[in-house]
Amino acid sequence: MLDTPGVLWPKFESEEVALNLAFTGTIKEDILQKTEIAYSLVKFLLENYPEKLCNRYGITKEYIEETLRQEQPENLNIYEIMLEIGRKRGCIISGGNIDEEKTSRMILDEFKNGKIGKITLDNV
Repeated sequence: MLDTPGVLWPKFESEEVALNLAFTGTIKEDILQKTEIAYSLVKFLLENYPEKLCNRYGITKEYIEETLRQEQPENLNIYEIMLEIGRKRGCIISGGNIDEEKTSRMILDEFKNGKIGKITLDNV
């Protein structure tokens, strides 16, 4: 029998725990896709801290509400908000498209460094 701590990730009791660890960078970024982690973080912030998201990225509550009311699946609405963040921050590649990877990395880095604001991931 051979014990190799750190080689394989343990099973997490819930997806929420795994995402919280990913948001803070505790799970290596190559384990999960950055775009999916950033999407989940944006969704969490929209649900719990929309004002911090608005303040940091210069988007209005009206824009968020209008986008979330669009008649398309919720995941596309949230993804559209994430792309708007990338657009506002200049994460643009050739053809005027948004660089999803750069946008995701920027959102996650700013969250980890506290630039979005004081945020708690667990209910107190």
